[in-house]
Amino acid sequence: MAPRKRPETQKTPEVVVRPKSKRNRSPRELEPEAKKLCVKGPGSSRRFDSGCLWAGLASLQVPPLCSSIVRALHQHKLGTAAWPSLQQIGAGGSITGLKFNPLNTNQFFTSSMEGTTRLQDLKGNTLRVFASSDTCNVWFCSLDVSVKSRVVVTGDNVGHVILLNTDGKELWNLRMHKKKVTHVALNPCCDWLLATASVDQTVKIWDLRQVRGKSSFLHSLPHRHPVNAAHFSPDGAQLLTTDQKSEIRVYSACRWDCPPSLIPHPHRHFQHLTPIKASWHPRYNLIVVGRYPDPNFKSCSPHELRTIDVFDGSSGKIMYQLYDPESSGIMSLNEFNPMGDTLASVMGYHVLVWSPEDAGTQK
Repeated sequence: MAPRKRPETQKTPEVVVRPKSKRNRSPRELEPEAKKLCVKGPGSSRRFDSGCLWAGLASLQVPPLCSSIVRALHQHKLGTAAWPSLQQIGAGGSITGLKFNPLNTNQFFTSSMEGTTRLQDLKGNTLRVFASSDTCNVWFCSLDVSVKSRVVVTGDNVGHVILLNTDGKELWNLRMHKKKVTHVALNPCCDWLLATASVDQTVKIWDLRQVRGKSSFLHSLPHRHPVNAAHFSPDGAQLLTTDQKSEIRVYSACRWDCPPSLIPHPHRHFQHLTPIKASWHPRYNLIVVGRYPDPNFKSCSPHELRTIDVFDGSSGKIMYQLYDPESSGIMSLNEFNPMGDTLASVMGYHVLVWSPEDAGTQK
């Protein structure tokens, strides 16, 4: 069955600011109201600012036109950062995946184009190499970690997925896709459930307890284009996928055979651009994704801005769009912190941090 396609959304390019709030409300104070969040109808205007996002989570309706908040912006360029950085691994050795060690926040797992998936500390020391290709033709594109099951899973550029325990012992190494595995994700509630995304235009769902070969997947979810990512929602009930063209899909984890909800969105693939991946808010049913304006996209308007778009995960309606006129690049990756009150965005070799804590007049 074909996906349920949602109407494309128009934008109103405006930027609004407001003075700093005298008091920031805690997440616990915000939660009761955020659960009742509602937005205006299709004819309402959407603000291009971070204040509406934070205020929208804290109120029963979209704040008035003058209600906004300016983000705290932190930029650190490679080679000029004032704070210590880890030893770089050189040209062609870019990091493709990173997860902090849940058991030790001074350590993190990485996958990279140098052909390894490893555990490192913040001093740059390699504590354990989980997987190594020993050839420049094979590298690792993604990884995920489960504390409960004590496993590490990583995918490479030729379709293999490797499962290891956290002691480094390889449990299996199987070719699960025909082409590059762009993303691997373990379900946060059922960590034996694995999703893998690939440029072979499929996302596959696996039961780690029953993997016997490339045909032992539970479900195969075909897409029209190569797929950049597949993220389970924080409650494990939904799966969010991002292709390399103009589709964001939301699948129900209990009804894989049902057509997914489809959100049209321009984020086309470009060779020298970090692949754009949509992600979830950790506490509410919100989707965040960077926009790469496409003149061939049906609702594209002249001089369209490269915004960060926030969607309602249930209805697929666009709720807010964040934009900083001083940082107008493409925000390929966007990730909320665990509390959901700070958003980090990656633009090239810059990291922008949007936060309600620091507000004031735009610089």
